[in-house]
Amino acid sequence: MDSLSVVKKLVKLFPKYLKKKLPRKVAFIEISKKTSQELNRRYRKKNKPTNVLSFRYGSEYGEILVCPDVIKKEAKAQGNTYKYQMTWMAVHGMMHLGGIHHEGGGAAAKKFEKLEGRILAKIFW
Repeated sequence: MDSLSVVKKLVKLFPKYLKKKLPRKVAFIEISKKTSQELNRRYRKKNKPTNVLSFRYGSEYGEILVCPDVIKKEAKAQGNTYKYQMTWMAVHGMMHLGGIHHEGGGAAAKKFEKLEGRILAKIFW
């Protein structure tokens, strides 16, 4: 299954208000740990590889960059399958592309986690 069809399937599970905020096209791209670390350092000022990065280029296009090496390690540490963890990161990245964020903590983080959980439950339960 190609990345475009995966993204399309995930978008169908999102609430209407969030679907409307997503870019028309979303690319899902796997990157190395080295690239992940470089981009994370450049854009988030964190000098370590990360699981997922999202970039939005206007209303038309967005990218979700995932690092399989980091995601595999996190899946193992959290007792999740790789498939679950990768899907979670895809959902997570798409939520960011839709303008929903959790970085500030508090109520925004709780709302983000709750919605993320509801979407994942539609897929895995």
